[in-house]
Amino acid sequence: MAGALKSTLAGTVSGVLTGNLAIPAMAATAAIAMPVGWPNALWTAVVVFGLGAFLPALVIHFAALRLTRANALVSLASFCIAVIATIYVATGLSYAGSALAAFIVGAIAATVASISLWSNNSFKPTPLRGAA
Repeated sequence: MAGALKSTLAGTVSGVLTGNLAIPAMAATAAIAMPVGWPNALWTAVVVFGLGAFLPALVIHFAALRLTRANALVSLASFCIAVIATIYVATGLSYAGSALAAFIVGAIAATVASISLWSNNSFKPTPLRGAA
């Protein structure tokens, strides 16, 4: 039970932090001047939602998973609920669909990275390599 509570709290805290810190980050990246000749949709997807929403969600959620050693899937579920609630309070979810998608894709990438990089058996010695 303590592991589920820790995982829920880690996901909730990282979701609230992402929701609160990524709004100014998206505003800052939206203020970057687009070079001549770039398609507007590509610039918005890469710079505004990539650097402003995806990257903060990836870094914050990955740090929360590594610091707490939480269950990644439980933490991902609570992250999604927390970030949706935070954006709802901040903006009313009027035009936040793309930002929410970028937040959730960033959290999924952090979860996949956490699961693949740090498995439970990665540091357990196997001297006979399963022969005994």
